[in-house]
Amino acid sequence: MNTTPESSSNSMPESAADEARIASGLARQAQTGDEHAFGELVKMYHARLYGVVFNVVRNPEDARELAQITWVKAWNKIGTFKADAGFFTWLYRIATNTSLDFLRSKGRRHEESLSARRDDGPEADIELPADESWRPDRSVEQSEVQKAFEAALDKLTPEHRMALTLREVEGLSYREIAVAMKCRVGTVMSRIFYARKLIQEEMRGLL
Repeated sequence: MNTTPESSSNSMPESAADEARIASGLARQAQTGDEHAFGELVKMYHARLYGVVFNVVRNPEDARELAQITWVKAWNKIGTFKADAGFFTWLYRIATNTSLDFLRSKGRRHEESLSARRDDGPEADIELPADESWRPDRSVEQSEVQKAFEAALDKLTPEHRMALTLREVEGLSYREIAVAMKCRVGTVMSRIFYARKLIQEEMRGLL
């Protein structure tokens, strides 16, 4: 099976709902052994998958390898996919586990003070900040700001980077992220809250 994405002449889905519907249909076809259908899924999601993995492992070569491994695992596990979960969420759950397992095995997990904070505190006490000045799409104009943002990302634990990426870049709901990361919704909210807070603190004075 070839999981290398290639250019496709097929028209792209017009909306997120269309994309999810098409992806579920292709996944069901892949469950029958249809490699072409699975290849279409690779074309649809490979770039986004690579981006998520890279944001966690912070190394392009590792990200490329782990993205490929994720697709191989997805093909081998395609029989476990259930349409009600959504292919996107199902795929990123595999990517999450693959990326975090890789970092653990390499002993590359960061031990910043953020990692010592409890992720599973009382959910009712978590208030996500409305200020979005930390977001990268508002700070890429200046190299100094970009470097500061990259440095701030590197100070996050892989779990915090993953939660933040799935929420702010991929647009997943808290519940979808919780499914992908095998944790509580409150844990997801806490990780995103502290990730945003750390980035805001690191970039204070630059934005």
